[in-house]
Amino acid sequence: MSFDLKIFQGDLKIGNNGDVEQVVGAEKLTQDILKIVTTPIGGNIFFPWYGSPITNILIGNSLDTKFIFELSKSQITTALERLQELQKTQSQSYQKTEPSEMIGAIKDVLLERNQTDPRYFSVMITVLNKAFNRVNAVFDVTL
Repeated sequence: MSFDLKIFQGDLKIGNNGDVEQVVGAEKLTQDILKIVTTPIGGNIFFPWYGSPITNILIGNSLDTKFIFELSKSQITTALERLQELQKTQSQSYQKTEPSEMIGAIKDVLLERNQTDPRYFSVMITVLNKAFNRVNAVFDVTL
């Protein structure tokens, strides 16, 4: 089983015993999805291909909403496919991974523009992990 450090509201989560908490299973997969799609592409100098341009697409853009949605969905799907490849490489190495931590299939990527304030977008990602369970990741993007 692999693990990652648990992130809560952008910070490492510290447990009651003072140790940094770890995240595993489907919760790890959700965190991995959120990290790759909300990290600006090129934001990690050691892995410049890691991330997604989703925030760059939505922020400050006055393009047609349907075009923005299609472009954003495409970019998110590409980032998720990169994550799948990373997971495949990881599972083929000596690091043990659990089926619940790996993307089996990308089910849906939905974007909704807030009707009250069009500067806000909600992104909902649904994947099927390799343990055949649905995993949802939801985040908001603001212009």
